[in-house]
Amino acid sequence: MQRQRTIRTSWLFAVANYVGWPLLAIYGFCMFAYPWHTGSWRYVQDVWDRWQTLNAGAFAFLASLLAFNIAKFTENRQRERDFIAAQAFLPSTLSGIMEYCTQSARILEAIWEAPEAKARVPQFPSLPQDYREVFSNCIRHADPDVGSYLSKILVRLQVHEARLRDAVGESARDTERILDRHSLLAYLLRLGELYVLVGNLFGFARGEEIFSVKSFTWDDFRSAYSILDLEVDNFFIDDSMNLMAFTKRWIERTNKAPSDSAQ
Repeated sequence: MQRQRTIRTSWLFAVANYVGWPLLAIYGFCMFAYPWHTGSWRYVQDVWDRWQTLNAGAFAFLASLLAFNIAKFTENRQRERDFIAAQAFLPSTLSGIMEYCTQSARILEAIWEAPEAKARVPQFPSLPQDYREVFSNCIRHADPDVGSYLSKILVRLQVHEARLRDAVGESARDTERILDRHSLLAYLLRLGELYVLVGNLFGFARGEEIFSVKSFTWDDFRSAYSILDLEVDNFFIDDSMNLMAFTKRWIERTNKAPSDSAQ
């Protein structure tokens, strides 16, 4: 709802300026410039007197437009200050999420190496306690593009946590169940995606870079897998279904259509 109100307000602001200022320019020319070139001072006075109601309305509209722009400018400056304050906590939260991803990788790796349901897995990792609050404050005060990117990370993080709990929970409940390695490949892929998304935001979170959305590349994922200490060659089912091939196909498909999901 807040995002919709922001978009609606921005749209009205753009329309008011796009339509209002040209109309005022036309009015100014017709009322103050053109009469001087077509008649005497008495003619100019007659024009102003005849159109005094329009003049009063035009000046009122000008005052409203100026007040609207001043209020919008003040609002934007306040939002920027609020975002800077919220952004100060973002690098620490992102570092905590990266550590969470590293611990998650150990769980998925353990399940891959010993897929039997009775196999022991490392302790379930914990997310930073304040990550919801930090993300919420940043999304509330950030520009729409930044807010959308942060929302994307938040959604991916919640989906990953649910999948991880499901994987660990199944191995704890069912002593005969064997987890599907095809599903584990998808879990590993999404973990790599989450790590890449968080890593791409670090420069902006620290105030070192201008925010920009980057296309996924295999080098990004290979670097993420390496930092997560996931040996790509170890996650192999066959020539067409392994972590490298699976990731590359996903990257190609996603860069063409960002809404596509993993296989």
